Amino acid sequence: MSVPMIAALLRFRGLVKATASGRGLLDIAELAIPVGACILLSGRNGAGKTTLLKIIAGLDPPEQASVEYGGATSPWHDARRRYRREVIYLHQQPYLFDCSVAANVAYGLRGTGLGRAAIAARVAQALATSDLSHLATRNARELSGGERQRVALARALVLAPRLLLLDEPLANLDEEARTRTCALIAELKARGVAVVLTSHERLSLATLTHYHYELDGGRIALVPSTSGASIADVRGSVAVFDRASRRRRRETDET
Repeated sequence: MSVPMIAALLRFRGLVKATASGRGLLDIAELAIPVGACILLSGRNGAGKTTLLKIIAGLDPPEQASVEYGGATSPWHDARRRYRREVIYLHQQPYLFDCSVAANVAYGLRGTGLGRAAIAARVAQALATSDLSHLATRNARELSGGERQRVALARALVLAPRLLLLDEPLANLDEEARTRTCALIAELKARGVAVVLTSHERLSLATLTHYHYELDGGRIALVPSTSGASIADVRGSVAVFDRASRRRRRETDET
């Protein structure tokens, strides 16, 4: 499948995946993920949505696939080594460490070379953006489902990924928690982070998504109702991402 879009962050071609028993699960001719776009991925249970997210994340090897990234095309196994640091996958029930919310958010920044002050500043900003500052010292495992989901998103936000993959981020959340989670996804989108998410909450996400893909019988198709709805918004998000990237590089140079 080829869709006219702005430059793709990642483009997969000839993606084939089988189940452990050898049954064909995915057979996708082409899948492009535009820079800064928000994509809803739908399909019946068992259609392969989670598997596709894990393949995109570089976690689950397909039988075959080539990936275009950074102007070069290479087999999936080679390409994933180049882009994995820029892609974060969040499971439907994200794992949180048995420690404070702030420590959970800071965990991914270990080994980045940032100083303590820079890490503390990033964590504080992520907590504020996620409306979690008042819970910074609470044990993350004591939180509600919605709060835990926001901690996981904040942990991703602080790492400044270029692509975030969310598996059913609104599942089992009450209305207030869904609203807060959607607001945080909107913030990520505004920062130029590309987002691919699976969800049965299509109406809740209608204003967030630029494109809607549907998996059926192993193939992927663009749902026309949302096709190309917000190209201008995507381009605006790309500009925001570029400015944020330059700011992050300056911050790193100063530490």
